[in-house]
Amino acid sequence: MRRLLIMMFFLSFAANASTEIRLGVHNFPPYFVMKDNDNCGGEAVELTREILQTDGVEVRAICATPARLYKMLSSGEVDLTINIKQTKALPDNISFVEPPYVTLSLVLLSYIGQTKIPTSTKPTTIAAIRGFDYLGQRQILSDLGYQFIDMPDSIDAIKMFVRGRTDALLTYEAPFNYYLKQQPSTGMQPYQRKLLESIGTFYVISDQSPYKTYIGTKLADFAAAKQISQFRP
Repeated sequence: MRRLLIMMFFLSFAANASTEIRLGVHNFPPYFVMKDNDNCGGEAVELTREILQTDGVEVRAICATPARLYKMLSSGEVDLTINIKQTKALPDNISFVEPPYVTLSLVLLSYIGQTKIPTSTKPTTIAAIRGFDYLGQRQILSDLGYQFIDMPDSIDAIKMFVRGRTDALLTYEAPFNYYLKQQPSTGMQPYQRKLLESIGTFYVISDQSPYKTYIGTKLADFAAAKQISQFRP
C-alpha cells in the first residue's frame, strides 16, 4: 500500500514540475548554516536534497529562527526539519523518522575562575538559544540561580560567550566547534567544558505536510539501502 502511495505521488510530481518540499533551517552549523534571512544551506540541506529531490521535486530551504520554525511545522508552512525529540516547544502534530540524523553533545562551557554557584550579588549568566530547553538543563540551571541570556540562534549565543558578554554557554558542541574554526583568532579567555548529555537528533515531518508519506518513505529507504545507524556518521 505504501509503495502504491509513493507511485501516486511520483505521478503527481510528474504532472506538476513545480512541486516543492520545504525544509526548515535555523542557524545550527555545520548541519544548518544561515548566511542571511533568505540564504541558508549546510550539510543537512545538501543530504536532504540528495535523498528527496528528483526531476519533479525540488527541496527548498526555508530560513527561520527555532521558535518560528516550530510554529511553521505545526501549520505545515514547512514540511520537515531536523531536531531532537525532547524539545518542549515542538508541536504535537509531527512525526520523527528513524534512524537519527546525528548524535549531538550538549555541553556547558564556562570561563575558568568564574564562581561555580551564583549568588544574589553575582549571578552567573549563560548564553543559550531562545525556545531550547536543552533536555531539562535550562530548568535545572535556572533553579540553581543562573541567569539565562537568550539569543535567536546557536551562533548568536556562541558570540555572546566568546566575546565575554556572558559567564557561560549552554550549547550543542558541533556549532561551537564550527564557529571557532571559522575565526582566525577569538582572543578568548581560557574556558572549561562539561559534557551534560549525548542525544540523537532526527528528521521530523509535519503531519500537515501533503508529502509526509513520500518524505518518510524516501528517508527510510535511503537508510535501509545504505545500512546506516544514523544519516551522518
